[in-house]
Amino acid sequence: MSNTPGLISSISLSATVRPAAHVLGIRAGGWHAIVNERGSIRMDEEVETLDWYVAADDRWHNPAKEPSVRQTRRAGVPVVETRLRIPSGDAVQRVYAVADHGGLLVIEISNESTLPIAVAFTRSDILSSRQPSPLGPQGIDLPPGSVVFPVAHGSTLRVALASSRATGGTVNLEQLPSGEQLQRGWLNSVERAGYAIVADKSLSPLINRLRSDALVLSGYHESEWGSELVGEDAIDEVAFLLTLHELVRMGEKVNHHLERAVDIVEALLRKNKKSAAIEWDVERALFAAQCILWAVGEHRAAGDVLASQQRLAPASALPNAAPKDIRVIAWLDEQLVSPRREGGASVLRYGVPRMWLGVNMECHRVAASPEHTVSYGMRWHGEKPAVLWETSGPFGLRLDAGATDESWHSVEATGDALLAGFVAQ
Repeated sequence: MSNTPGLISSISLSATVRPAAHVLGIRAGGWHAIVNERGSIRMDEEVETLDWYVAADDRWHNPAKEPSVRQTRRAGVPVVETRLRIPSGDAVQRVYAVADHGGLLVIEISNESTLPIAVAFTRSDILSSRQPSPLGPQGIDLPPGSVVFPVAHGSTLRVALASSRATGGTVNLEQLPSGEQLQRGWLNSVERAGYAIVADKSLSPLINRLRSDALVLSGYHESEWGSELVGEDAIDEVAFLLTLHELVRMGEKVNHHLERAVDIVEALLRKNKKSAAIEWDVERALFAAQCILWAVGEHRAAGDVLASQQRLAPASALPNAAPKDIRVIAWLDEQLVSPRREGGASVLRYGVPRMWLGVNMECHRVAASPEHTVSYGMRWHGEKPAVLWETSGPFGLRLDAGATDESWHSVEATGDALLAGFVAQ
């Protein structure tokens, strides 16, 4: 993957844009903050929000109401940037969390205009290395306790909010990690679970966001993980297993969730015992359970899940459209590397999606069994795809190419092959 960080395309806000709720925090920290699509911040479960206002040379600008606000979430990880248009440039808010001092939320305001500005915050407990203006907000009615800081042309103001887990003491804000450093660290964490570079560029940041949300919220009870990870009201059992598998892939300890996971597996097996076909996501959830059990040393239990799964009806076809919750990771992985119940795995088992035709792609460390991962690149030679692959884990994993080339298979740990053709989905 390129070392240059990616960006989700900027969103121009309007009445038709679904409100954003970016979850920011540190890995399993037990605290979080929510940043909305206008840069308003709410810490943990507090009712009080932190709002920001910018005084340019013409007037005060309220990001909650201005039509010129644009927002990006860098590469899908928890570094959120909100831009407010002002005369002769932008005021840019950047928000991210750091583990220093038990947990801080860092807020940076950069003045990318040609004139000085002032920034007001609506909470008095802001941590700053500068003294706020003694005059307070002038020319605007803000809540009591609001503070104002001048920001010169081309400079950046850095402040912070202490989390509920913060240890207190003197904080040197200038020594805290930068947003770029946090972005690189988060990418290392989420890509430990594997990653893919495919034609649909929206998938990678979506997957990064779901994985980073899982890491931030893993310090809470699973009922508080949010709808995209575990469903709306009651916990979505399939989504729970898929989320737990992602945490395992990223190196998190999940032993305290094991009893719950086993109960869900038993329920899914009972429910699908007489089904004519099981849903594709249930198939993936049972595979996820095998991987979870294997990772915590329950190898026999993992084998029992596989044996029970082999007695079920075949899985249904994948949906054409990508899911928007945690299932999207399993959906993409299943197209790239599909574990087979009888052993081994398929690359491009269902053929090549139409969007991928003629487009080079690659994937890294996709789970193929509880013990194996597969990485490969696909390059095109005319109308034929060629794959260059590498497997990790014990020797002997059998790979085939499913509908892409029914005649090809290999047990080699590395190699390359020109596949016979493709089936466009």
